[in-house]
Amino acid sequence: MRTKMKVICKYNDPSNLLKGIPDNFDFDLEINKEYLVMSLLTFKGSNDLYLLVDENGRPSWFPHQVFEIVSNILPKKWLVKINRGNEFVDYQNLIGFNELCNKDDVFNRLFERDEEPIRIYFKRKIALEGDLSEEE
Repeated sequence: MRTKMKVICKYNDPSNLLKGIPDNFDFDLEINKEYLVMSLLTFKGSNDLYLLVDENGRPSWFPHQVFEIVSNILPKKWLVKINRGNEFVDYQNLIGFNELCNKDDVFNRLFERDEEPIRIYFKRKIALEGDLSEEE
């Protein structure tokens, strides 16, 4: 039984995407591969994004349209952060692990690929994968 959010990549070529899919992403994904989603994000005036590890082993954000959802159950310990009135924040809402939602510097530094937030990301991913193996 699946108990965490997982998706399968259906498109990975930014030059040959379906209408409405943003093309300003590094689509280093494998077609028909299943990915564990580590966070959901809705940018202001944009589409929803999934945070997952690409084929180069980097945590990256990807548009939801390039995936098919395999399991839509969110992890029990995920939190939500809703942006209300902060014009300097580019997202409307963020759903994910504790540090990502509760420490602004982790969210921003993950984009910048700083070592500490990357370490936190993989710590949370390993813990989530451990939960997967126990529950599947």
